[in-house]
Amino acid sequence: MDTFIMDQTARLMILFLAVFILFVLIIVFIRIIRLRQKLARTNKEKEILNAKCLEMESMYNETLTSLGELNIRYDELNKHKESMKKLAYTDYLTELPNRTAFTEMLDSIMLTLRSDEIIGIMDIDIDNFKNINDTLGHSYGDELLIDVTHRLKQAINENDYLARIGGDEFVILTQNLDDTASYEVKIKKVRNVFNFPFVLSTKEYFVTVSIGVGFAPKDGKTAQQIIKNMDSAMYMAKANGKNTYAYFEPALNQMITDKMELQSELRKAIDNKEFILHYQAKVDINSKKISGFEALIRWNHPSKGLLYPNDFIYLAEESGLIVPIGKWVLKNACNQLNKWSQLGYTDITMGVNLSARQFKDKDLIQTVYEIINETGIDAKRLELEITESAALEDIDYTIETIKEIQKFGVSFSLDDFGTGYSSMSYLKRLPVNNLKIDKSFLDTIMEDTSDQKIVQAIISLAENLNLNVIAEGVERFEQEKFLQEANCNEAQGFLYSKPVPKDEAQDFLKNTGTI
Repeated sequence: MDTFIMDQTARLMILFLAVFILFVLIIVFIRIIRLRQKLARTNKEKEILNAKCLEMESMYNETLTSLGELNIRYDELNKHKESMKKLAYTDYLTELPNRTAFTEMLDSIMLTLRSDEIIGIMDIDIDNFKNINDTLGHSYGDELLIDVTHRLKQAINENDYLARIGGDEFVILTQNLDDTASYEVKIKKVRNVFNFPFVLSTKEYFVTVSIGVGFAPKDGKTAQQIIKNMDSAMYMAKANGKNTYAYFEPALNQMITDKMELQSELRKAIDNKEFILHYQAKVDINSKKISGFEALIRWNHPSKGLLYPNDFIYLAEESGLIVPIGKWVLKNACNQLNKWSQLGYTDITMGVNLSARQFKDKDLIQTVYEIINETGIDAKRLELEITESAALEDIDYTIETIKEIQKFGVSFSLDDFGTGYSSMSYLKRLPVNNLKIDKSFLDTIMEDTSDQKIVQAIISLAENLNLNVIAEGVERFEQEKFLQEANCNEAQGFLYSKPVPKDEAQDFLKNTGTI
């Protein structure tokens, strides 16, 4: 019994121990499972973390790439801004500062200008630039502007600022001037660079400029005021015959206003029949017989009275009205020549001036032809006059045009000879028939031996080239005597007759044609 109980006890203990061990194993197994689950979760989280790390690294790299692209775009934007700024402030053709750049610079200078400082400004405008574009084309006009830029750069120094502020308009600004009088030297230096011809399309062209001069702060307290005033001075230089310079004066602005009004009235003058012609006799200097007349336009202005060419022709040139006005003059002069021919005065000539702009007109040859036929004149009695400076602007064009018109029988006179770029090489090429000695030589010919020698040389030169010589501005008998001894052919001037209306001119003819 005791043995049985002991066996049962042993069995229970073994069972208990087995259960305990099983329980422990279950616990251990559960823990192992949990550890594995936890480890699995940890690995998964680690994988997620690694994935997120990789994602963040990728995002970081993308950010770096985007930042690099942004920097590139920022650099491109800056370059574009600089390019746009250059376009906004630089003249595309000459690469000079433009009007905007000049105005802003002048504004900046005016804000800091001390009371003892002087600034000089030149407004430089190319004379008759439109003729270059019209006859040669804009590409040659651009070439001329580039050449002008190079020459102007040669005339300036480190204190100067050169800009192109318009199509054919340049400006030079000079700081730190000692006085306004010293600026005259710089003005002459600028003008001197235009003493030599420009070569365009393998041909030589003489170019002149009109310069308006102003000083700050004397002639303006703001940039806009200074620009306006120097423009006024430049237009005054144009009005004074071009190829010169003028200083600003307060009265100029009123003169510009008056000029604009006159130009407006000029447009109506042809339709209103306000123009008339006066005629100045030309005489054979030996026989004193009238050899012809020169037709000279006058404007019978409704309120200002009789105006002379110097009062309005420059306006006609600037506006292009000179072409229809010149056509009117030519037609009416030819009509008058025809009337005198019908009265029996068949030996006289009629001289008609052609302006530079009119001479360049593409319809000139056809216009002359039509007027000759319409008026019925003997073309051999018509003399067209062009100035030396106009003839030499484009000598090849001049030669070709003169020869075409001469085919009709018309003769040509070279007016104002000796005042421009007189040269044997040019003169021998020009197919003109007459030389007209400018009045400026006659004014001092009795006092100035140099002028005497010049006139004698011109007459001798003309004789060798078989040209007729006409002296203008003869007012005294001693001038006439000198010209006779020098073998001059014809003369005109107040000694013989002022320009007079057609009826008075006809009275001269009635008086046997002598003066």
